[in-house]
Amino acid sequence: METRSIATMKRNRRITWGAGVGIGVGLIGLPLVFIALWPGVDHSPWDVNTMILATGVALCTASYISGRISVAAVTQHRPRPVSPPTRRPYLVAGGALAVAVLCLLIALAS
Repeated sequence: METRSIATMKRNRRITWGAGVGIGVGLIGLPLVFIALWPGVDHSPWDVNTMILATGVALCTASYISGRISVAAVTQHRPRPVSPPTRRPYLVAGGALAVAVLCLLIALAS
């Protein structure tokens, strides 16, 4: 059995999985960003608030990556196709996830 990434799957599977994962993960990440930034929510523990924000940013970036893969597959055979995601969104997601883990460790230590 061979493990394949979503970017190497057949076109129809990239469209289906990319759109599904993009929408699903975005519906989880976007409320986390709003909760972390909304003025009416208690923001007293900065490390917990930063962890929530970083987790939301990581999930929203993963949603963007999946959606971009799906859109690239849809426009693959058109005259002006959309390119798949570059390295930048992966670096943003990884950096945000690292910040979230660091803030979690700080919150657990204190």
